Amino acid sequence: MQFLSIKFLLFIVTILLIQGCEKDPPIQEEKFIKVYVDLLIIQDTTTVENFSPDSVKSLVFERHNISSEQYEKMLDYYNSQPEKWTAFFDSATSYVERLKKEAEKQP
Repeated sequence: MQFLSIKFLLFIVTILLIQGCEKDPPIQEEKFIKVYVDLLIIQDTTTVENFSPDSVKSLVFERHNISSEQYEKMLDYYNSQPEKWTAFFDSATSYVERLKKEAEKQP
């Protein structure tokens, strides 16, 4: 009987550890913001004739040294905690504003 209790306890602890690990984002938020913004910029500034959507994603992911799986997991992470999207979009907007200011400074 005691053996079953220990086994059950180990099973519960293992499940909790696995769930706890899944709550950490797969990539840093700042990097995710840059990837997301880069994808939007490229999407808005290129035509379909020049690049396919998959090749654009591949280029951005390579530039930021992430995989498409990490990007998808990050989307899942945010979708599982929808309240985080508001802060994310605020940060992404601030990042875009910084990029605009930097571009305006260049001759």
